[in-house]
Amino acid sequence: MGLLLGFAGPFGSYPAFPIVTRYAFWLGLTAAGVLAAVAADAVLPAARLRAGAIRIGALALASALPMTFVVAWAMSAVQPGRFFTPEQLPSLFATVAAIQLLIVSAATTTSPTVSKMEESDPAAALPAPIEDAMPAAFPAVLLGRLPPRIAADIIALETEDHYLRVHAVGGSALILMRMADAVALIDPRLGAQVHRRWWVAHTAVAGLQAKGQKLSLFLIDKSIVPVGRSFSAAVRARFADVRNVSRPVTLQPVANGGRLAASRAHGQA
Repeated sequence: MGLLLGFAGPFGSYPAFPIVTRYAFWLGLTAAGVLAAVAADAVLPAARLRAGAIRIGALALASALPMTFVVAWAMSAVQPGRFFTPEQLPSLFATVAAIQLLIVSAATTTSPTVSKMEESDPAAALPAPIEDAMPAAFPAVLLGRLPPRIAADIIALETEDHYLRVHAVGGSALILMRMADAVALIDPRLGAQVHRRWWVAHTAVAGLQAKGQKLSLFLIDKSIVPVGRSFSAAVRARFADVRNVSRPVTLQPVANGGRLAASRAHGQA
């Protein structure tokens, strides 16, 4: 824009100014005009259609106000002895506003705004979610230690001494791994640690069960996993989409190191 104005020499700058002076004059004023427009854009309230004609006109008028005094100073610097009286400032403001209108229009047309991107495609203005970039999967370090029937459908992890029992739809298996190491490896989207000894898969939770201050998770294999007190708030938030299990159950320890199975109070599985 500065080069174009320097070549055209509008408003008497050609042939009044030498060519070098003319280009320097218009390049400098254009740069100052862009800065004034940016400042006006930051000050004016955001409009719904940022690229609309009303917005462009408002930015041009707002930025022309300080630019009027900048131009008056620049003219006096280029042409010593020339100055503008207060009566001449309104006409100078109109001239500067016309130049600012060109600058703002050019900048708005060549720079796509966020609002225009959102109107054409709301999803285009947002970064792609991490969840869509790569599907969640259990780490190979864990799956490689399990038999195929266990690795297919993991529903929970349970600590047993220095080992980790991996519960799945097809059974369970012990591997030498600490719970903290396993949780650090597993994608958080797959599930969450609900107790110092338990991690459960999100898809394996069939319901929540509260008895007084105690909270438990009812899994799809009919087992019940206790929720640690320090994990309760996070569990309620994480598994809020699952239904509450209101039917009474009794917790029965079985032989595999404290793993719990659930049976209904009237004796049915």
